[in-house]
Amino acid sequence: MEAMDPLAAITHLASKAVLDQLHGVIRETVPDPRVLSDWQVNRIAQAVAAQAEEAARLERPRQRRREWMLLIVGLIAGALLSIPVGIWVNHIS
Repeated sequence: MEAMDPLAAITHLASKAVLDQLHGVIRETVPDPRVLSDWQVNRIAQAVAAQAEEAARLERPRQRRREWMLLIVGLIAGALLSIPVGIWVNHIS
């Protein structure tokens, strides 16, 4: 038996859980199996999950840039704030 990468296993379980949840939501919305078969519901759920994953994948680099910018701004703000505080502490001691 081939060992599976832990991250791939988690991703597979998460995607299966999302597909199951989407399947349930679609089946609740259209409960009559004569309107949509289980095969069609599964295909719709897969398409929606793939579209959501693609949107999330496109958002990731933007999120990383935002996190780096917040880190840099925080470091600069901390440095700019520490200078007057240091001067004030030296003045009162």
